[in-house]
Amino acid sequence: MKSYVSYFSKNRTNSLGKKMIRLQELLYTSTSLLSVAIILTACPNNQTATTSPNSAVTTTPLPQTESLASVNIPGVTNVGEINFKTTSTGVQGFFDAVNGSNAAKVEVSRTNPTNIYGWAILANKGRPADNVIITYGDNNIVVAVATVNVERPDVAKVLNNSALANSGWNINFETSTLPEGSIILKAWAYDSETKEATQLTNTREITIN
Repeated sequence: MKSYVSYFSKNRTNSLGKKMIRLQELLYTSTSLLSVAIILTACPNNQTATTSPNSAVTTTPLPQTESLASVNIPGVTNVGEINFKTTSTGVQGFFDAVNGSNAAKVEVSRTNPTNIYGWAILANKGRPADNVIITYGDNNIVVAVATVNVERPDVAKVLNNSALANSGWNINFETSTLPEGSIILKAWAYDSETKEATQLTNTREITIN
């Protein structure tokens, strides 16, 4: 009887030991995979055409604040002269964020200016866009026009073109005259020479409170 108990205890101990070793192996594998995922996320060279090179945009110079009454598009007297294009060859830029958030939907104040930013280029000309036009609605009602002059060394590095170092845009605009509820904002890279505006990657839905 003593021999049987000793044998049973020994085998039970061996079984538990093997399970503990297997558990350690699984934990090591999971930790290794997590480390790789973190490295891939942090490395800008692994960015794809659906992600901005770096959403942490430089905010100097300070963004101008515009109301609908002050919107002025260089080269045209009315929006109808602009050819809005939703497709293009190559990435034209990104609509990075609203009030610092890159969420698809963001709540904003009706009484305080809303800040939006990103980067925009004219891919076929290898230089920053002349302006970025912000619109909403199917008829592309203009909300604001941003100057493209914010430093974006990340864009220049990823696209391997030093001419794109100042391809960022950053602007505050008033929401007091916009419709109540939710609207979808679109950003367009504007070429004043051809009067063409090409849509940037990403749209942002804002809910005005």
